[in-house]
Amino acid sequence: MSVATALAVAAPVAPAVAAGPASPPAVQAGVQALKCHTNWQNSTSANVWCDGHGPARYGASILCKKGSLQKQLNYGPGPWQGDRRGISMYCPDGGFKRVKQWGWPG
Repeated sequence: MSVATALAVAAPVAPAVAAGPASPPAVQAGVQALKCHTNWQNSTSANVWCDGHGPARYGASILCKKGSLQKQLNYGPGPWQGDRRGISMYCPDGGFKRVKQWGWPG
């Protein structure tokens, strides 16, 4: 893998806007599902971490809702699997509230 490719792989994922609840980012075939945990959550934010061992990484997503409008924001790839500091995620300003959060292999 070239340095440019390695840097591109490690770059944060831009937030995605979803019309409705969406699945987490695609998981490559053969990758085992991670067990992820919520460190904390409130009405507009949450922090998630996933089991495992580095250097494999994980990402996390949060689904936010305001009336009938929903937005899914994806963060990652983030820390090494097993890093319990987690990924903190925040709903957009303007009245969006957290619906759910989850982690995924990065």
